Amino acid sequence: MAAAIKRDFADLVSMKDFLKKDEGERESAFLSRGLAALFARDVTGCDNAAAAACVVDGRADYGIDAVAIMDGAPQIWLIQSKWSNKGTAGFGVGEALKLVNGLRRIDQRQYDRLNDRFSALADRVNAVLDDARARITLLVVTMGPGELSAEAVECFEDAKSEFNSLGAMLDYEVRNAADAWQIVRNELTDQVTLQAKMANWLRVQAPFEAYQGNVSADEVAQWFGDHHGRLFEQNIRKSLGLTKVNNEIVRTLTENPDAFWYFNNGITVLCDTIEATPFSRSDPRGPVTLKLANASVVNGAQTVAAAYEASRKNPDALLDAQVSVKVISIQDCPDGFATNITTATNTQNSVERRDFVTLKPAQGEIRDDFLFHLQKTYVFRRGELDPPPEAGCSIVEAAFALACAHNDSRLAVRIKVEPDELWQEGTQGIYTRIFQKPPPVQQIWRAVLLHRVIREVLHKAVAERQGRAAGVAEHGGLLLAHLVFQHVGKNHFDDSDEEWAEFVADAPGIAVDLLNRMTHYVDAEFSNTSFIRSTFMNEVRCRVLVKRVLDDMASNAPLPVASREYLRPIPKKPRKPNAVSLLVDAARIPEGASLTFKTGSAVEAATMQDWFAENPSRKQATWVNERSKPILWAADGERYSPSGLVTHMWRLAQWENAPVAVQGTLRWVVPGQGTLVELADAVWREREADDQGELELESEPQ
Repeated sequence: MAAAIKRDFADLVSMKDFLKKDEGERESAFLSRGLAALFARDVTGCDNAAAAACVVDGRADYGIDAVAIMDGAPQIWLIQSKWSNKGTAGFGVGEALKLVNGLRRIDQRQYDRLNDRFSALADRVNAVLDDARARITLLVVTMGPGELSAEAVECFEDAKSEFNSLGAMLDYEVRNAADAWQIVRNELTDQVTLQAKMANWLRVQAPFEAYQGNVSADEVAQWFGDHHGRLFEQNIRKSLGLTKVNNEIVRTLTENPDAFWYFNNGITVLCDTIEATPFSRSDPRGPVTLKLANASVVNGAQTVAAAYEASRKNPDALLDAQVSVKVISIQDCPDGFATNITTATNTQNSVERRDFVTLKPAQGEIRDDFLFHLQKTYVFRRGELDPPPEAGCSIVEAAFALACAHNDSRLAVRIKVEPDELWQEGTQGIYTRIFQKPPPVQQIWRAVLLHRVIREVLHKAVAERQGRAAGVAEHGGLLLAHLVFQHVGKNHFDDSDEEWAEFVADAPGIAVDLLNRMTHYVDAEFSNTSFIRSTFMNEVRCRVLVKRVLDDMASNAPLPVASREYLRPIPKKPRKPNAVSLLVDAARIPEGASLTFKTGSAVEAATMQDWFAENPSRKQATWVNERSKPILWAADGERYSPSGLVTHMWRLAQWENAPVAVQGTLRWVVPGQGTLVELADAVWREREADDQGELELESEPQ
């Protein structure tokens, strides 16, 4: 093991903090760090350099030796490793407490107390934790038997109970010396060889050999158990972990295995060669065992990983579950054919739950009422362009606002846990509760406007605060909106236009006051070490917060004094990157998001009007999350830089007096959110505080 770790990580894992230490002590520390890197590589499928960059072991690591983050999925492993030359490393309650304490530091965004290697990963960690689908695994790695003491197990179970108030977000795993050696053995063999016992099969011989049939889910689970991420080397993504969809797969496998084949789309495997051996020579159409050389699952990674998870919960159930498997030999295929298969099998237009609500008559009625009574646009079909903010809103924006405005705080909690809950129907479904008897369109529109104000307050608050206060502003946004609506918001829905304008001007100060009180009560009620993210995903805790804050406001209680630990120090400002770089690095705009063009002057609008009228798609584009040419123009299907596309459009429109230069990021808008510049500025504000001097957590002037 030591030789394998030295071979892979000797020049990659930093040991600068051990330069003056004893050679034996230095080597032991290196092997422990290398062991953490080995497992970081195993769980994420990254290369050696990326795995070494995951290592944060050292001073102020708070019990975390490595932070492994899955590319393309909201999943983190917090790894603590223990090396022993004799293979006897243990793991006690003290180490468990340190690891859980490190998790608390991350949840509370206390990166200033962590070392530089850890702080460098802060943005990526925050991006995962801000995702409603986030999954965190505390991974204990020991060069020993891998047995936890009862006290250590209790420590981890307590953390799970506290963090997993509404869903399995936190878990822990233990890996031992045998697991480490298995990783090394797997790496010695570059190729993955699978066996598939297939029934009800069909063979295709030309032009390329392939088999399709049914394989036991138990055997599919074993594939993952033996090979983990190496099973998906040619796939476009690894397993996404236990997402909501994958949890449904696990539930079907364990609770209704006989029906699984009917519900699941199956798996596609590419391999070099297929060696078929029938179970019985006398029954050539009976079951067959396929040996697949250099195999890779290119479609169905989530099914494979879910089968493995189900086998850990109820291994017997998988014996009754069948999976449809297609195996294709690419030995005689032309160059690029395997890539084409991978692309084709992973390209499909998904149907989301929100798509079904577009069939409801109420949505068409709301759209018509918006147009008739407000002269505004309301869009409710996925794929429709969101209107500019001043011109209307989408069903998504309206649904979030109405859910927060509802008297029941549980709605805000449920959509914090899972935004897709917005479209749940039934007596307790959020969609039914907010849209079965839709409020007047003026109330919907004003709820949207007020929610926008609250979101602006939160963006500013996250930039100005640090530690737990920043975490409350980041994770408590929906509950803050609920508080604003309950305290004053709904009282103003029927105001005259003049009264409404006065209220909206006062709303930011009211929201800041409520946010400060909510921050205070998170600590006062649940302690200043409580998990912030899970607090706002816990219906009982959120109900307590709502009561405390609204009681304060009703009694005109003075604003509690904020802890100075929550004030963000103002660092020297680094140079601000360009807007596209900020947006791409932060993944601020979803891949494929719609963009619309806005003119910059009356002269430009008049000049371009007829040209746009000839082909409305000239004002439309979609976002490609890459630094180079991130805008895909709807008019020709080509990619451009923001400024490059604007000047190209001017040229095509034959605008002779067009400006020599243009800031294109000011001209392209994400409907309902803002221009590219505005979104980039928001990302920048989240990283750097713009104000000078100390920030006191007090209400803004009314």
